[in-house]
Amino acid sequence: MPPHLAQVLNTLAHEIRTPLAVSQGYLKLYLDGRLTNVDDTRRAFEQTRQALGALAALCVDMGKVSALSESAAHGIPERVGAHDFVKSVREQSEVEGASWLGEPAGSLSISNHRDVAQAVAIAAKAAFDEARDKPHSIRIEAGGELRILAGANESLDALQSGPGAPNARPVDFGKGGKGLKLIWAAFVLDKQNVQTWTTSDHRACVGFRFPLVNA
Repeated sequence: MPPHLAQVLNTLAHEIRTPLAVSQGYLKLYLDGRLTNVDDTRRAFEQTRQALGALAALCVDMGKVSALSESAAHGIPERVGAHDFVKSVREQSEVEGASWLGEPAGSLSISNHRDVAQAVAIAAKAAFDEARDKPHSIRIEAGGELRILAGANESLDALQSGPGAPNARPVDFGKGGKGLKLIWAAFVLDKQNVQTWTTSDHRACVGFRFPLVNA
């Protein structure tokens, strides 16, 4: 399920608050005459510039979320090798440093597979962040379907029982303070009918299920 409008708005408000407060704070210091030398003024203006850049980036992300939420459900599917799809996921910056287990096999029928690969990586990164300093991995399981399991090593076994298991539950992408990129990822995965799940015992893991067309 994609995030509700209230979750999107709450996330946007949370993301805007910090850079806006930074900009207002430094401008007030300047207007109050409390920046007494050139170095302090330059440093304040640089921090303000970075904060305004963050706000601009949020506008871009919000535009992507808005466009995606109103777009057609699927797009034109194409056959993509599971190996190539997993390679696209591995190339995303969000999953740098993760250990990879298992080999993909078969083919997927999916549209916008590069967006889906990025969405998987973003959601995996959110699970890694929940795991904090615990060792984390991405496990590939290919049989009648392709499953990508991501998160703390100690949590991955709980995901193997799949999205239909008694302890499985949907992933709530609207919570956790991960920003609009995670909201965007939720819409991408929902548009492509990618099944995602976590477990009632672990927040630091997420599974993705893709049917294989030649299984």
